[in-house]
Amino acid sequence: MKHILLPSLILLSFLAVNICPANAQNDIAEGDEAFKYGFYKTAADYYTKAYRNEATPAVAYKIAESYRLANDYQQAIKYYSIVSESPSSAAYPNCDYYLASMYRNSGYADSAIVIYQRYLRAANNEVLERRASQELKACQWVLDSITDSIRYNVKHESKNINSEYSESGAVLVGDSLLLYSSMREMSKPGSKDAIYSDLVLLQIFEADYSTGDISKSKINNWGLNNKEKHTCNVALDPLHQNIYFTICQTDDFSNIPCEIYVSHFNKGKWQKAKKVGGKVNLDGYSSTHPAIGYLPDSTTVLYFSSDRPGGLGGFDIWYTVIGDNKTPSECINLGMPINTEGNEITPFYDNEDGVLYFSSDWHLGFGGYDVFKSKGSRDSWREPQNMGHSINSSANDLYFNVNPYSYPKSGFLTSNRKGSFFISGNTCCNDIYSWEKAKASKPQRKKVEEIPVVLAQKGAIHTLLPIRLYFHNDEPDPKSKLATTTTNYFQTYNRYMFMRNDYKRAHTLANGNVVFDSICDAIDYFFDYEVQYNCERFEQFLNMLLEDLKMGHRISMTVEGYASPIHTSQYNELISKRRIASIVNQIMEYKKGILTRYMGTNGGSLQIREVAYGSSHADKRVSDDRQQTNKSVYSVEAARERRIEIQDYQYLEDDSSIISCLHLPTRAMHIGTYFTGEYADIQVNLKHTALHETSIDFISVGSPDVKVVGYSKLTPGRDLVIYLRMDNRKAEPTVSSFLPLTLRVKGEQITQTMFLEYSLEK
Repeated sequence: MKHILLPSLILLSFLAVNICPANAQNDIAEGDEAFKYGFYKTAADYYTKAYRNEATPAVAYKIAESYRLANDYQQAIKYYSIVSESPSSAAYPNCDYYLASMYRNSGYADSAIVIYQRYLRAANNEVLERRASQELKACQWVLDSITDSIRYNVKHESKNINSEYSESGAVLVGDSLLLYSSMREMSKPGSKDAIYSDLVLLQIFEADYSTGDISKSKINNWGLNNKEKHTCNVALDPLHQNIYFTICQTDDFSNIPCEIYVSHFNKGKWQKAKKVGGKVNLDGYSSTHPAIGYLPDSTTVLYFSSDRPGGLGGFDIWYTVIGDNKTPSECINLGMPINTEGNEITPFYDNEDGVLYFSSDWHLGFGGYDVFKSKGSRDSWREPQNMGHSINSSANDLYFNVNPYSYPKSGFLTSNRKGSFFISGNTCCNDIYSWEKAKASKPQRKKVEEIPVVLAQKGAIHTLLPIRLYFHNDEPDPKSKLATTTTNYFQTYNRYMFMRNDYKRAHTLANGNVVFDSICDAIDYFFDYEVQYNCERFEQFLNMLLEDLKMGHRISMTVEGYASPIHTSQYNELISKRRIASIVNQIMEYKKGILTRYMGTNGGSLQIREVAYGSSHADKRVSDDRQQTNKSVYSVEAARERRIEIQDYQYLEDDSSIISCLHLPTRAMHIGTYFTGEYADIQVNLKHTALHETSIDFISVGSPDVKVVGYSKLTPGRDLVIYLRMDNRKAEPTVSSFLPLTLRVKGEQITQTMFLEYSLEK
């Protein structure tokens, strides 16, 4: 089992200082013992001493291996080169592979290419051969890559938290407390904060971050640290007041099994941690790097990395859903395109943007582990994107996260890049770095939006979707029995933004200051980073929509309306229709009505499809009690239900925006009537004109209650068949509901959406 607690779990260099074996063979034996247990720096010291007396390729190879695993790339290059250039190099068939990897991790992609090619000409290790081929592609990608379109400022944090050993996994709690893990040598017995270990131990530390600068750190006293085992990898679930973290064994540094624990905040303190239940922790395998996401009903999704069976290779990212009973569901592998036959670790899910960040040593990157991002949730993910050279380096870049409530975006990452503090070798040890999206990026973005040729690029507008626009209760036109309104969205938005304090005042009787402060923080976050953020995106959307129409494109867009459950179902449907109407009004009034010339019911260039769901899709746990308006009106949970969504945007009859071999229907395909209270298995048949057998590269359904359980290949002469399972156990009867189904065929760059229409009966 590969240890993955940290890719550079470096041991203290003083371990070999006072040991003086009598000869080279004794030094080698001591080095072998240290290497066996993962004390790689100590092993390198013994082997180097032996090499002075016995300078053979065999000893040089042992030194190189030790330095490689201690992340001392330059020393590893030195000794691998000695072996590679020796007459007996054939006895070490993997030497060139590791030599090329060390060059790549040092930032010398051109040198790495030459040596990878040399290795592949004589390779006899199937696993390393595949890795070498992939890393060869990555090196060429590095040489061909261009400057980041989005820049980040990355700062190496001070010695207030970073030491010459390893620090990792910094997480900002609220806006003032930084938690992170640090490897420290044991304190002297009897000292106040003594940490007992045979050698060194990872423990959770904390530091004040209220001023934006990190104060001197101290060991965390919440009762999370295990003074005999490594404690690290903190992830906070603020919504349910849980903290997840990892505890790992210390017996053998070359094999460090880890398990995920959870502690709940109750009665003003963190309770005794318990091992997470279900099958999150599996005997004989590691589960580590917990991260928290939320479903639309605020249920927790626990993402983590594990080397358990059933993955694609190495460490993969998995998830489990933790419901009201706090018992995890089945653990699901995220699958492709996230996971690979390499290692994917340190996930972080940004709930605001719906983006998963993670590190991988397989996807095309600059070297070592790179940080990648992918938009999606649960089982549906877009192709991962490298975060670029301003975030990534040729070394290992890990534990990327996003600070809550930050604008411009900011966060932390962990890296052993050059410039980190170190014991020995300037890439040996991990340090904590902070990052911030460059302030210049915001005006640059606005400037780009003013250039029609950029805005008119087909597909650019899809990066804004979905757009969620929110309303106060019974807005617009309270108590109206009409399905239309003369109000536009910006009018309701301006009134809504002035109601922030009304929402806070509704909770003044909350149980205690801590709870009230937490509710106020959630309200601030909702207004700043959901209501305002989506309104700004809607303005960008209107600009880009106009440019698309000016270029002659025919556009079909879908606007969906939702409501909270406080009113009757019939009235909520009317509210949803009025909310949709306010959006249509805004579109028609945009720039003195310029878009109206493109609108029409009979073949206009802009077609708007309106779907009013009312409260049929509302979270069942949102209160409908009119007497408790703090829950049914002024809670963030209820506020999120009062919205419209711009979910779909398609170019009509435009071959460059349509999958060439798969002609999706322009109207919704009716797939039948099903019954509430049970599962429904659905088979969708689609015609295609593929001349050779190919496959679906991406498929997603726009509902958490529907799952893709399988699909066929595109085989000439046969329909494409997609198998869906719909969970109607908690569904309400409906005459007409729509399910978006998004597809992409392998080898094509177009992602296209169709709609499935269905009915539900009791």
